[in-house]
Amino acid sequence: MRTDFSLKSSTYINFKEKLSNSYLERGKTDILRVVVSSTLSPKETIHTYQPLLQYISKKTGLQCILIQKKTNFEIKDLFNSKAVDIGIITASAYVLDQDQMDILAIPVINNDLTFSSVIVSNKDNIRTFEDLKGKSIAFTDIASFSGYLIPSYYLRENNLDINYFSNHIFTFNSSDSIRALLENIVDAAALNSKFFRTYIKENPEKSENLHIVWQSPIRIGNPPIVARKNISPEIEKKVKDVLLNMSNDPEGQRILRSMGYDSFSKPQSLLYLPIKMILRKLEQ
Repeated sequence: MRTDFSLKSSTYINFKEKLSNSYLERGKTDILRVVVSSTLSPKETIHTYQPLLQYISKKTGLQCILIQKKTNFEIKDLFNSKAVDIGIITASAYVLDQDQMDILAIPVINNDLTFSSVIVSNKDNIRTFEDLKGKSIAFTDIASFSGYLIPSYYLRENNLDINYFSNHIFTFNSSDSIRALLENIVDAAALNSKFFRTYIKENPEKSENLHIVWQSPIRIGNPPIVARKNISPEIEKKVKDVLLNMSNDPEGQRILRSMGYDSFSKPQSLLYLPIKMILRKLEQ
């Protein structure tokens, strides 16, 4: 059986926020086009990543332009058309287009390079995966490891399918999945484990009833920062050196802390192999 990755039958919630994006400027050698595919809302993405881009600009002398995209497939298209130079992307986005990009660095978060998928709920009657039968769930992106692929893989391994849930929606970021849960649009949400732990730490007043229903045994590498293939080796080295040395610089340390990072680590592509395995299984 081959899994259908089409989007036609799915419901989407778009919590619209009016934000101005900086778009592509071609033919300028002092411009660094950085695409961000984040688990956060558009506004939160700007707040979180703007200090990092300003720091990279300061250290490299390149003007960073922030480009936001909702889905992993949109990220893939940008790299394939060489419309961006650097990506702060999800782990799945890297695996989907690995031949078009190189990892520059991986964030270390709480002394760990990896994360898992969690399904969370705020309903007292939902405590186990079995309790999710006939309930509604929010996913993030159809190509997200934590927000869709690994829960789908778990269903398949247990001879179940998406119809195990009464309804499912896609929100395109974890912030909106949490919002859908808190507003009782859904009964549960599939999330990045580190996003969830950060959320409950920063939002204790909203998190009183939130609890983990299920956690994947499979862990993968944290979302990497990548460069497109064939980017100038000089630019690639500049950006990579800035990232890997941030934890040695007081200003860099402050920015890392604001993002919830300890430091950046050297590339380790093997950390993303589980996604390839899951994709192969789901496509059979």
